[in-house]
Amino acid sequence: MRPRDGSEEEELLNKLSRYCRYWTDLWSDDSSDIAKRTEIGPMRYTEEPPRFAMLLDLLEVFSFEVTELTGILRWPIDVFGLISVRDSLDRNRNYIFERTRNNCQTLTAKGSSLVLTGPSRAILLMDPTEFEIELRVKGTSPSEDKILSAEAFGYNGTAQRHRCGSLRSMMLSGARSTLEFNYAHIPVALEATISVRITGGLTGFCGKFIAHTASIKEDVILLDSGEEMVAISHDGAIDFCRSVVALEGNGGVLTVSVHARQSGDENIICAYKHFIPMSVEVAWLLIF
Repeated sequence: MRPRDGSEEEELLNKLSRYCRYWTDLWSDDSSDIAKRTEIGPMRYTEEPPRFAMLLDLLEVFSFEVTELTGILRWPIDVFGLISVRDSLDRNRNYIFERTRNNCQTLTAKGSSLVLTGPSRAILLMDPTEFEIELRVKGTSPSEDKILSAEAFGYNGTAQRHRCGSLRSMMLSGARSTLEFNYAHIPVALEATISVRITGGLTGFCGKFIAHTASIKEDVILLDSGEEMVAISHDGAIDFCRSVVALEGNGGVLTVSVHARQSGDENIICAYKHFIPMSVEVAWLLIF
């Protein structure tokens, strides 16, 4: 077995390591664990309304896509690791992508978008947000794993507010890959938590569930089962990969769409409601 070139991997982690040291020095008195997951979830005012709340700007994350491989990496790749964001609500990680080495996502040249599983709640833009990316490519053994992307960067919502309300892209280029990050700065926004329940009819189907707003022509993929059957709980609830969307609070329009088909069949079977009756529930929240 070829010995691992640890020095090269450590060099690629330099930027992220510097950020981790900075974060620990700044916040260790409040929360010493840099990997701590945000304890604030969606719909947190369902049981009891807040004493004070207002519409504030939120960040919508649409996608992360590996657009290019460079250096030693070649398609296809098995990817694991994390993408997370921190905001001023609690300064802990709000995971956008999270996979262990035993649960990699396979990316190909024609299918290189990461399957996002977050954020678990809306991302507040009151203060600058901080992103962490640590993605690895699985090797034949842990010692053969390679860094795909290791980044730490911020987004200053105040400085960028003049560009809000439209789809934006950010290219993150490193020694081994380029990632395209698609996002939108949503002004005076609400958090929408979406749930869908099958109320009767066909339950064994493949499907894609998407949400979008009238103002931004980009989809938030709630679930794309591919050729696998959609996971449905005993009470008919769809198990989404992600369920939280940011929406303009003043006149925003949210649309939830479903494209369902039987496995191996490209024809949509959910063109009419009576094929798969569903109920859609949206919980609205003022994030702060």
